Amino acid sequence: MRKSSGLQEIITVLGYGHTNVIYIHMTSFNFWPILIASVVAFAIGALWYSPVLFGKEWMALSGISDADVTESSKKGMWKLYLTQFVTTLVTFSILAFIITSIGGATAGDGIFFAVLAWVGFVVTHAIGNVIWTKQPLKLALINTLGTLVCWVIGGAIIGAWR
Repeated sequence: MRKSSGLQEIITVLGYGHTNVIYIHMTSFNFWPILIASVVAFAIGALWYSPVLFGKEWMALSGISDADVTESSKKGMWKLYLTQFVTTLVTFSILAFIITSIGGATAGDGIFFAVLAWVGFVVTHAIGNVIWTKQPLKLALINTLGTLVCWVIGGAIIGAWR
């Protein structure tokens, strides 16, 4: 197996007849920045969707009233929060994999890859929701910009943590 420079150091393609096998070598994987980024993103989300920032507007645009939020509906909320936290851990694990695999080693690298992933996956998905499900543009902006803030800060934490 021969290593060359740049991305070839990370991704080595070996040819066996008509079959190509791609190996991705990840130099290191540190769970602490992923956990910290997830906790920070969770706190940002709590503030973002609170009445202090966009909570009331988000509820109105989502068709949720104060009457919909009852004591009985609050009892099962821990399951939703736990599910959201686990999905945030998965998201930042994938982002950490990308940052580390590409060789990112600074907060700026983490921010760059977070914004790139956000544009490529979140924005494009949100545009589809606005077009096809008639989701209000303002609701899409609240959701996608909240994700951007979380990913930029999470990417900076992951990129800078060495």
